[in-house]
Amino acid sequence: MMSLFAFRTLIHISIWALWSEWVAAGSIATWTTGADSPQVIMQDDATGNIYYSLCNSGDVAVFPGTDSETFVFNNGITPKNGTSLTGVGWVADDGAWASIWHMTDRNDVVNSVWRCDEGGHFVAASVPNQWLVSRSVTSIHPNTGLVAINLGETSGYRVYFHDEDMATRYLIYTTATGWDTGPFVSQDHVEGTPISGANPDVNAITVVTPRDGSNIEVASLESNGTWLITSFPTPFETVTNSRNETNVSVTNNTNSSSFSLNSSAQVDWSLEAWDGNAAGIGLTVNSDGSRNIFYIGNDSLLHQVNEVNDTWQASTQQDSSIWPQADAPNAQFASTFDFTLNELWIYYMSGGNLTQIHRGAGNNWDVANRLPTEPPATQSGLSTGAKAGIGVGAGVAGLALIGIAVFFFLRRRKGRKEKEKAEAEAEAVAAVVGNQQQPPSSYPSPAPAYTADGAEGQWIDGRFYPSQNQNKPEEQWQSPQPYQPATGPQVVYEMPNQEYAHEMGSQVDYHEMPANAGNHEATERTESRT
Repeated sequence: MMSLFAFRTLIHISIWALWSEWVAAGSIATWTTGADSPQVIMQDDATGNIYYSLCNSGDVAVFPGTDSETFVFNNGITPKNGTSLTGVGWVADDGAWASIWHMTDRNDVVNSVWRCDEGGHFVAASVPNQWLVSRSVTSIHPNTGLVAINLGETSGYRVYFHDEDMATRYLIYTTATGWDTGPFVSQDHVEGTPISGANPDVNAITVVTPRDGSNIEVASLESNGTWLITSFPTPFETVTNSRNETNVSVTNNTNSSSFSLNSSAQVDWSLEAWDGNAAGIGLTVNSDGSRNIFYIGNDSLLHQVNEVNDTWQASTQQDSSIWPQADAPNAQFASTFDFTLNELWIYYMSGGNLTQIHRGAGNNWDVANRLPTEPPATQSGLSTGAKAGIGVGAGVAGLALIGIAVFFFLRRRKGRKEKEKAEAEAEAVAAVVGNQQQPPSSYPSPAPAYTADGAEGQWIDGRFYPSQNQNKPEEQWQSPQPYQPATGPQVVYEMPNQEYAHEMGSQVDYHEMPANAGNHEATERTESRT
């Protein structure tokens, strides 16, 4: 007879298989905090729910994939199906925190802040904890990617996006000004909607996006506050600038009509399996300051382009055990990195599982592994007899147990949905009251709240409720550590908020089934160095 433990384990396995059939993986985002494993979030494209890995996972991200591990948003500012996602995180004395961004059905950008509880679940950091932050934006492309970067207490947040013309721009937040729209990063009208970015230092930001069916566009922030725009493998033609200087590189001040590829350039390589339709693009930075760009091609394989002596070149393909095939061509994925330790992580769906790709500090790639659905202590608790019982029971009573699993899963799901609905309604009411209060001093990352009409507040059930201005307490910011070139003995810093980017790309029409700028910029650059 099958043991009760084996029976429960099989039910868990069956429920996970069912979840993999019912949840369609959409955008993925990930970030590091300098402590434990990266945080991973992923949207269910069918329902719009955003699942997250346990925020106390430890060394390995644990991704249960159940309704208990989803963010609960206020009505009226819930994520649209197919939203892009991005987020940053940090660790404070009271545990892990997360600040994430998504888009609504109105194509507004929403910021929300969450705190990790003792059980590893994200709860609202305050009431309210969600704000519309795109008041100043005249247009946002409905399928744009999003990528957030935290520049510390003085310079604040940047959230990069594509406008309706597919030019690259950003939202800017500082404690002094609140949220506003920054100038152009690039006025080029690119064809690809994903976007990624990275900043190993507050004075070194890079933003990348697909340029067309053959090229990738890279925007690099220069020391004078100008964005230098390049393309590879085919470079841009030089231009004449506003001072009538000829043969100069294209920048954020270059008019969109002046962007032209240099067809006569000698190019001896191409982007493998690249057609410009990638759903995601990833940027990471090595400890020596060199950059890597990743994408999943139309062959469903992961590809890397790396920077060597300021030149981009294709990198060697890794074995399928290290870079397994994705579940769809041009698939969604997310990447993050720790440049002080020279590590990077990539997450995408492979074989129906949310899978981790990892390169360690020694530039060695680990064998890819599926993210676990339970903490290691639970996973390692199987006795030999229990393992044998699972095998026997699966063969004898598998169909019956799956039926039972379906029954309990549906009943549990229904009960949880009803509970969440009641909690959301109560939270919405509390938010109206909370809007009249300043955030508690213990809340390290509130953002000002407002809507497109200039009034401050938030949408609840399609109605706008005003509030007082919510400013971010300056003393609560944790600034990123400065970049240290890897020359001589490596200096390693503790990184309580190593909040690197991270994307995810724009919405595409496939579904996966998981188992589990100008002067203004120059001014802010000056501020960031102060």
